[in-house]
Amino acid sequence: MERQHDVHSLEERVDYLERRLHLFRLAGAVALLCLLIAVCNVLRGRPASADDSGQVLRVRGLIVEDAQGKPRILLGAPVPKVTGRNRQDDSTGIILMGENGADRIAIGVPTPPPQMGGRVAQRISPGAGLVLDDPNGNERGGIAVLDNGRGVVCLDYPEPIEREAVCLGVIPDQGTTGLIIDAESGSESDRATMAVLKDGTSLIKLADTNGVERTMLSVRGDNPAQFLVLDPKTKSKVDILSKTKP
Repeated sequence: MERQHDVHSLEERVDYLERRLHLFRLAGAVALLCLLIAVCNVLRGRPASADDSGQVLRVRGLIVEDAQGKPRILLGAPVPKVTGRNRQDDSTGIILMGENGADRIAIGVPTPPPQMGGRVAQRISPGAGLVLDDPNGNERGGIAVLDNGRGVVCLDYPEPIEREAVCLGVIPDQGTTGLIIDAESGSESDRATMAVLKDGTSLIKLADTNGVERTMLSVRGDNPAQFLVLDPKTKSKVDILSKTKP
């Protein structure tokens, strides 16, 4: 009798397990159906396509989030607009953002206008390049080729100083190629310049805090070199090298 009871109990357990397995299969089928519906809805709302090889994905934009769900990398044409980004201006390229939503690195065409002191300023011309920003999203430097023909590599003073510090540039509209250094205060004119002009003149010049050129060393063609010094009292320039000739 005890053995018959054990057999009966075992049969009940097997029957119970079979019912549970059937239930799990049904639940799995429902879950798979829900997943397929969700994927279809996503693809319908955010279309993406691949080429025939299946190795190239075509999308309008891409958002990469960190572990907290904050957008940190934006890629698109134009980049997607997200609520977590401080700036909402259009740009085509790649934007790397900090945790606070400020742009830190921008690679694009055209490059986005600079942010200085919390405000967005307009560039002299659209262009393509790389922009580097501080933790608050204010521009601190970059490399750019502008549509007006200029090519520049610049570093800016930190906030709240709203001016460039050092620039290496090719500026065909002004006929100048060279290095320009600005002071963080005083006149906004360049304080030290080393350049080659369109007419072939090579020069080095220094200016005072008011932006007035005080000394200039220049060489042009086969002409004798000149070392001009400005007398601030008479406002006249004296060629020091000419006075040292034998």
